[in-house]
Amino acid sequence: MLKYSILLIMLSATALPGLADSLQTNLTLEAALQYGAENNPQLQAAFNQWKGLQENISVQKALPDPMLTYGYYFESVETRVGPQNQRFGLSQKFPGFGKLSLQESIATDLSSAFGERYKQEKLNLDAVITEAYAELYYLKRSIDITKDRITLVQDLEKVAMARYKTGAPLAPSLQAQVELGRLEDRLSSLNDQRGAKIARLNAALNRPPNASLPWPTDLSYSLIKIDEQTVLKQLQQTSPELSALAHNVAQGSHRVQLAKRERFPDFTLGVQYIDTGEAAMAVSDSGQDAIIGTIGINLPIWFGKNRARIASANYQKTAAQLTLENREQTLDADIQQILFKLRDADRKINLYKKSLIPKAQQSLEVNRKGYEAGQMEFINLIDAERVLLEFELSYERALADHLISRAALSRLTGNNYISAAMFGEK
Repeated sequence: MLKYSILLIMLSATALPGLADSLQTNLTLEAALQYGAENNPQLQAAFNQWKGLQENISVQKALPDPMLTYGYYFESVETRVGPQNQRFGLSQKFPGFGKLSLQESIATDLSSAFGERYKQEKLNLDAVITEAYAELYYLKRSIDITKDRITLVQDLEKVAMARYKTGAPLAPSLQAQVELGRLEDRLSSLNDQRGAKIARLNAALNRPPNASLPWPTDLSYSLIKIDEQTVLKQLQQTSPELSALAHNVAQGSHRVQLAKRERFPDFTLGVQYIDTGEAAMAVSDSGQDAIIGTIGINLPIWFGKNRARIASANYQKTAAQLTLENREQTLDADIQQILFKLRDADRKINLYKKSLIPKAQQSLEVNRKGYEAGQMEFINLIDAERVLLEFELSYERALADHLISRAALSRLTGNNYISAAMFGEK
């Protein structure tokens, strides 16, 4: 986790040369994730909050600033050794035993919680970018596949017209034209979606909504094998969200301890120097300045306030504990749902790629040859074309859903399942 944090800091603090330019020509998921880590303001805000709270630890564990006082006598106070004209004082407050260390612990817990929230914010951003990238890629493949179907139907229309000229019915040609119109309408609708998809990805990258982006270059796929029980058992160690909530509980415990210690006094030690003038009468110690040592304690005698302070800290600790317990339960359910989606996407990818799409292609070819030979109705050919279109789009949808589910699983568990997808095999 430390290595991961250092990597995030480096990405936030330094810019990769030419990364913005590369997005204009070669939009890869890796480049998009890196660009987002460098430029997203919400992530940078979380980073600065974390670093600010880290610095605050030194403030909380330090002693209060010493107090320097000065007093001037508007009317000198006559003493045996001379008139007192002015006084200087220096004092230092020392909190009661254990209070400083508890303040440091509370500040450390708070800083650690925000450090985990920063990591979670990065995971959330990666999930948003990955989903937007996958949806844009799916749109590209939908357009490509639809264009291929249009070309195919145009070819089939030519075949139908050729047969019509030889005396065959006109109906197949009309059916081809109807199907062609349906596909062209679908293509127009898909093309209209590009601007919205690009704006969504640009928003996550902190770019203007209408900034140009090329089509994504690819969307790799690799089978994911995860032991569900192992993932759930390791959540306490891997999930930044749970870690942040656990730090909140620890902070609550330390606040309770500090509230109880506030019932005991703090101590203040000081020294005062009194400037004394020469005495009116000759005495042996005339004009001798006075030096006084002081000690003081506060009196925490308002018992109602003390009880309320302790009760308030206990309520906050209980709230933090209940929040952690609730999220542990809901997080388990969320992860199981995402794992189901991953398994379902894996199943569909293999089903469509290895079985349904090849069979649909074969069916289309058989129906085409049958129609050309006068043994098949043209409507069967159109039906075969529609089935192939549906299967190919479903395959691409499953690929996109698989990557989106990987990102969602990374966000929930804290483990990086996105990089494995980026370097997998299509």
